[in-house]
Amino acid sequence: ATAVTPMQAEAASAWKKQQAMYAYRTFMNQSQIPWTSWSFAPASQVEFATADINKDGIKELILRWSYASHAEGWDRIYTYRNGKVKSLGEFTSVTISKNKNYFTNYYMGTGGSLNYFYRLKKNGKKECLVKYQTSDVPPTNAKGSVVKKHNKTFGRDVYYYGMKVNGKRVSYKKCMKKVRSLEKKSRTLSLTYHKNTMENVGRYL
Repeated sequence: ATAVTPMQAEAASAWKKQQAMYAYRTFMNQSQIPWTSWSFAPASQVEFATADINKDGIKELILRWSYASHAEGWDRIYTYRNGKVKSLGEFTSVTISKNKNYFTNYYMGTGGSLNYFYRLKKNGKKECLVKYQTSDVPPTNAKGSVVKKHNKTFGRDVYYYGMKVNGKRVSYKKCMKKVRSLEKKSRTLSLTYHKNTMENVGRYL
């Protein structure tokens, strides 16, 4: 087999980047964007940003719909894989690490929260690194251990439960150790969102 030269590899990478941006532009030109299995977002209300989350050279498309309900979630992330724009799922509030390959999703409900740490793999699929829940009162029907801890952010005791690392149920101690290792020296990526206009789509995608 003929070896691929660095110049050919660079050209192929540049072509894929162009194809991804073209696919994102086409996606944003829809009149409505599917937001959940039961709702659509008017495309004119959706803002967009881009970031190379998994550092593979191809940027992801990040959307924010500020008019969404809390249940619907405000953020969405799309990847470009195998010639198609693919959704990574539904997110409430996303934060992306600038220097580490992970992003978080945080859902705050009445009297509790859901906390997720995800990694976007090179194959374009996300994996859940950490998951845990909190509650202001002792949770009912909680599987695994329930730990009461004082939360400095909330200024009160909260109950932690549903702790998982890499899909496996773990103790509170092991869960928080993993969280600390991810957050250590991590810097939050500051995203610049643009209104979904023809001019902005042409300029930033």
